[in-house]
Amino acid sequence: MSDDSDGRVSDRIPPLADLHNHFVPGVDDGARTIDEAIAALKELFESGVTRVATTPHLSASRASGSRRVEIQESFEELRTAAEEAIPDLSLSLAYEVRLDEPDVELGDRRLGLSDRHLLVEFSMLMVPAYSTETLNTAVRQNWVPVLAHPERYAGIEARYGLIQTWRDAGVVMCVNAASLWGRYGREAAWAARRMLADGAVDIIASDHHARPGRSDTVRQAWDRLLEVGHDEAGLLLLSENPAAILDGRDPLPVPPVHLPVHLGEGWTERLKRIVGRSR
Repeated sequence: MSDDSDGRVSDRIPPLADLHNHFVPGVDDGARTIDEAIAALKELFESGVTRVATTPHLSASRASGSRRVEIQESFEELRTAAEEAIPDLSLSLAYEVRLDEPDVELGDRRLGLSDRHLLVEFSMLMVPAYSTETLNTAVRQNWVPVLAHPERYAGIEARYGLIQTWRDAGVVMCVNAASLWGRYGREAAWAARRMLADGAVDIIASDHHARPGRSDTVRQAWDRLLEVGHDEAGLLLLSENPAAILDGRDPLPVPPVHLPVHLGEGWTERLKRIVGRSR
């Protein structure tokens, strides 16, 4: 799907929402400056994203420390700039909470994407030995955990059964858009596609870091899903379910999505594959 000739986003694109990204400047490995963050937010808005919850990294063990103050101050500067530059964009602050200790206090509802949903991740992209118990750190404190990039944890292919175990525990699955086209390697792509085929993905988000070469967007995921006829699932994964979570509602079930092996493959990769077969 392309933009209209006058530069407006086509009316067929639903209002997209992105609830995992790193736009608060100078606080993690995301945006370095307000200008960098605003440029990225403008790009998202022009592509059809109308709601953004920006989610800087925050270790659970430091959830009530001075780092929160630093992040909040930087976000307020960003919000002021965004209100002037992109007044129709809804921008909020949440956190990608790293579950670095088994028993931590997460009672502050301002940590969440809503007052019910908390974006969480495991440390160092590794699945801890007692992963479900670790996620229950949030569940016990009346959160619905939204697990960031479950497809990217090392060894998830061999331990794929954990995905259903986590879902049975009430965890919402948030897959990175770029995993669908292999940005994070073969295992992450395999896991993301397997999860989609199993109906085990609730949301797709960007994990956008406002850095050159790290700018995959939810609009790109929408375009690719639409291209292969999965517009119904795309609507749920990229618009309706993220919006529901930001409003404190439960996401709707997503039907199984079977993606072609070479989704999003560029022409050079396609040519190499064709030439390789002819030899």
